[in-house]
Amino acid sequence: MMGASMTFRGIDANYTLIMESLNLKWWDRDGREIKDIFSFFRLKGFECFRVRIWVGDIGPSRLLYASEIIRRACENGFRIQPTLFLSDRWADLYKQPEPDGWAVTSFQDKLKLIKAYVSNVMDKLAPFEDKCLYYQIGNEIDYGLCGIFANDKKRRKDLRWLREKVWRKEAEILKESVKVIREEHRSSKPIALHLGKWWNYPLLNSFLSAMDEFKVEYEILCVSFYPTGIGANFDELRKVKDITREHGKALSIAEYAYPSDLMKGQFWFMSKPVEGYPLTPEGQASWIRDFIAECRSLGIYASFYWSPELYLTKDHRGRFPEPKDMPLTFGWGPMSFFDEHGRAKPCVNSLR
Repeated sequence: MMGASMTFRGIDANYTLIMESLNLKWWDRDGREIKDIFSFFRLKGFECFRVRIWVGDIGPSRLLYASEIIRRACENGFRIQPTLFLSDRWADLYKQPEPDGWAVTSFQDKLKLIKAYVSNVMDKLAPFEDKCLYYQIGNEIDYGLCGIFANDKKRRKDLRWLREKVWRKEAEILKESVKVIREEHRSSKPIALHLGKWWNYPLLNSFLSAMDEFKVEYEILCVSFYPTGIGANFDELRKVKDITREHGKALSIAEYAYPSDLMKGQFWFMSKPVEGYPLTPEGQASWIRDFIAECRSLGIYASFYWSPELYLTKDHRGRFPEPKDMPLTFGWGPMSFFDEHGRAKPCVNSLR
């Protein structure tokens, strides 16, 4: 099922269907239009597709949208990595909103809703079970999950407070979800949890210890690794690997990316270059190539490049309609595998 020698090259390209619906195009290095972006990414070396699943049936990243992503990915030879956000919108290090319809319930009622929801998702995913690499529950759940969240930035520095007031209930949510996957649906696939603040080693260790104490069953810890947020080199990744090993867990990279230029917009702060890797198309290509080699060397189970398809910048804003709950022009362009005109950068050849 899992082995130290395995390192899956993954992709998180969940904007593709929205971009296709807006008639946005991609071109290869020779200027030829890419007819099927799923096929293009598969041929370039990506092996597994991380699928974002929000609560609800209709709309971006909801179940029908995610199901189409899964169908297209599997048709092109990808394995899949379903990620259940347990939210009906973005949930991450800075927020963990519960679905609107769940906000008025007691905690025990919420657990029942979570159980029913996870069971429904698993029913939909059943035909693709053999294609699944592992299931991820939650997204960047350092400070909470599904409406249980440490909003007070000062208070959450107290790790004992986090353990008792947030992680204890969070563990109940995770255990209920795991129970549905393992017992009700009899899946033997690994289960992963995902943290965003990997560089805070006391927080990382405390979270893992709390999950052990609260008896949450999972096999993989995932982290988001955006090195230009703090200018981190690969030594930091080795430290995270050591910590997860001490807790008996495998390590995956749920999200990673490296920019080819200074970032502008929402993620402006991700502009601190790593030594030896300038913020240029060539520097981006070199970093990605070396990162994948480092993942193999460390025995990291899988790594997923986040949104390589999304080449739009702030300058594209207003040129076409964007879904309110899934905007496209927040400034991800420098992280993309394509320039602002949709033409492939050198990094498309960095995976092999």
